[in-house]
Amino acid sequence: MITLFEEVLEDGRLIRFGKPSGPLLAQKAAFFRDNDKLHANVQRVCAIYSRQPHRTECKNCAHALRGVSFQKLGVEYVQCENCGHLNGRNEDSEEFCRAVYTEDSGAAYAQVYSSADHAAYDSRVEAIYSPKAEFLLETLGRDALKLHFADMGAGSGYFVAALLRAGARNVEGYEVSETQVGLARQMTGGKFNIHGLDQIAEIAATVKAEVISFIGVLEHLRNPREVLAAIQTNAAIKYVYISVPMFSPTVYFESIFPQVFHRHLGAAHTHLYTESSLDWLCKEFKFKRAGEWWFGTDMVDIYRDVLISLSKQEETKGLGDGWHQAFCNLIDPLQLELDKRKLSSEVHMVLEKY
Repeated sequence: MITLFEEVLEDGRLIRFGKPSGPLLAQKAAFFRDNDKLHANVQRVCAIYSRQPHRTECKNCAHALRGVSFQKLGVEYVQCENCGHLNGRNEDSEEFCRAVYTEDSGAAYAQVYSSADHAAYDSRVEAIYSPKAEFLLETLGRDALKLHFADMGAGSGYFVAALLRAGARNVEGYEVSETQVGLARQMTGGKFNIHGLDQIAEIAATVKAEVISFIGVLEHLRNPREVLAAIQTNAAIKYVYISVPMFSPTVYFESIFPQVFHRHLGAAHTHLYTESSLDWLCKEFKFKRAGEWWFGTDMVDIYRDVLISLSKQEETKGLGDGWHQAFCNLIDPLQLELDKRKLSSEVHMVLEKY
């Protein structure tokens, strides 16, 4: 029998691989139902991004940006020959960030991450965010619930809600979108702070929290190096919890299915991490890995790519049910093999300062 995840201990740290895909498929039905609408939005944002000034330095290591390049949806990407980070060729300019995150008080971006009612909100917290909170608390150890947590880019408050439900009491969120903060306060009753896009580094340098988290956030920051440097100056912070997208097989799948919604590389995801670029980050900013959880949706992505592509052609529509029957039960075991090789589309890491 194939397990859905595996755990090992390496150098005293917990390393976990794999995560069941069922909850994600249930939460992301719109990826299948609204493909054309979602894909049009990605193309719209990519068009804005491609008009920004060219990037000259790697977003991860700040070295001159050179390396192997390719194009996707009108955007050029370069893999840094120094640290291995995959960079979009254009800058995440102030204009671009405003257009994506804060126009109309962030209402457009919030649509991607918000839930319409309490039942849907609770379902998303339990299926997607509670496992993240449990992993963090397990890595931190038995006194973890006594710590002060600051969640950056808290969005609609899902991760804050998960920590509160797990028993943490000193938790607050920080978010640039007024729309999402309004929903977060309504749904959780928790403490959330609205701030400007240019205040993130300042908050990281001054927040009175032992644990600061960036769940699906670090890749959206205009200045991640400045924020990481600020964390190092803040004596209160002991741990940093990140979840980042990785340069994984999904990038290749997206490149050969141009009419399917590009979930992973495109729109606000202008750059992707690799294990070597994460190693560089840890060494430069003096972090050691306390815990790792490697899992991805690469197999869900290829399942969706093929299913939607079949449905778009009259002559192949009849193959959809057969593809579903043949592949659906293989998603988790195939993904686990990618995860164990650290080739997954996502990684969660708990980093400890030293």
